[in-house]
Amino acid sequence: MSGAAQLDLYQLTSLVTHHAAGRAGDRVVMAFFSRSLPKHVCTGAPARGWLTFAGLARCLDHLSSASFTAADLAALRAHPMLGPALAKHPALVDQLADWRFRGEVWAPREGTPLFAGPATRLDGERLSVDGVAPSAYCPYLVIETDLLSAKLIETPLLSVINHMTMVATKASHLVAAIRAAGPERPVLEFGQRRTHPVAAIDASVAAYIGGCAATSNVAAHVAHGVPVAGTMDHFAVQAWEQPGVARHSSEFAFFQAFHEMYPDDDTLLVDTYDTFGAHTGIRNAVAATGGRGPRAIRIDSNVSADTVQRARALLDELGAAHTRITVSGGLDEDSARSLAAAPVDAYGVGERIVTSPDSPVGVGAVAKLALVGGRPTMKLSRGSGKATLPGWLQVWRTPERDVVGLRGEPDVGAPLLAPVWTWDGGRQPVATLAEARQHARDALDALPPERRAIGARPVFVSDALAAEVGRLVVGAG
Repeated sequence: MSGAAQLDLYQLTSLVTHHAAGRAGDRVVMAFFSRSLPKHVCTGAPARGWLTFAGLARCLDHLSSASFTAADLAALRAHPMLGPALAKHPALVDQLADWRFRGEVWAPREGTPLFAGPATRLDGERLSVDGVAPSAYCPYLVIETDLLSAKLIETPLLSVINHMTMVATKASHLVAAIRAAGPERPVLEFGQRRTHPVAAIDASVAAYIGGCAATSNVAAHVAHGVPVAGTMDHFAVQAWEQPGVARHSSEFAFFQAFHEMYPDDDTLLVDTYDTFGAHTGIRNAVAATGGRGPRAIRIDSNVSADTVQRARALLDELGAAHTRITVSGGLDEDSARSLAAAPVDAYGVGERIVTSPDSPVGVGAVAKLALVGGRPTMKLSRGSGKATLPGWLQVWRTPERDVVGLRGEPDVGAPLLAPVWTWDGGRQPVATLAEARQHARDALDALPPERRAIGARPVFVSDALAAEVGRLVVGAG
């Protein structure tokens, strides 16, 4: 998709103003970040304990390919507000026609758990200067580039970060809840049909980074190598019906045909008609496989600890003790915890991952300027809670806390931000998808339980950064 197709109009209208003043080439540094952890959409209560960063490779893909086509520029010149302004500045149109991103980009490793919350001094006191109390955070991206490029990349990168980090964060919380509640069992992401087709691919990638074992989305497998897995659908069972043939007989016949096609990898969906019926559901699944039982069954309705226990008991009674049980149908962290003691072998989760319905507005990622022409800047927004941090940030992590400071300060932990794009070398190698997924798990496991608890915790700022905030706030008058 071209650069123009993913912009907000105001970025272009204000860009003309900067160009007219000779400022479009000014060097700027911008940070992409969340001010706080997500809250529950209905109650406003804390909904997450961390953010799982996803979308870095996707952002770099955009920076590598973004451009303006002749059709894009023609549409902009025809716009009733923007067109006349561009007509007065044909040199800007020429710049847009030739534009490609150049700059420097720093980021955490994809999959890194990140935190955001009230900025706190190292002595434990809330950072507040003359009514300005900024948040503190680890940026998803810190980008140095020219002002023109900064305006052209802000919206598409925010779209990627907000969506993919939202999905990865939800997936990682769900997987963590299952791991904490009992034996580790895989989570399969089944959410493709609950979101836009293009977004569904990004969601599958993000869910895999967040800890899901596989996706049902074939496109995500083809494009990115995400492991793809599937069972069978109610459509398939119903489509086997024949006039004059009892439904339990047609269900049996389809189970038998499916098993013959996939004898070692058959998961039979047993709740189309009656999961526990005398001649249908689980009994049919076992009978159709010659009495030994399929590799697994899937239960997609009336899922509870009792029904899963009942299914396990019936499978064992029928001689199918090896048959595994996969459950699906509106599952989330709470329902997973309620099934902790039940003999569930795998979870299939769709909409509750890809739409994150308890906190569905992304992760609140924004992009703000931190340096203009080499001079630190910050958004004050007195009294609003939207104040930002100035300067080129670095974040150091220890098991106990994150400290946000200015790049160049002595390390006080493991630095999280590293270059992924340079002025001279362009895009740099980053973690593969599998590496990002493993890093997400390892980095989360390395944190003590109190840092993974749901709810906001302070994020500390260095003395030097606190002093810079004080200088800019007081200097603003």
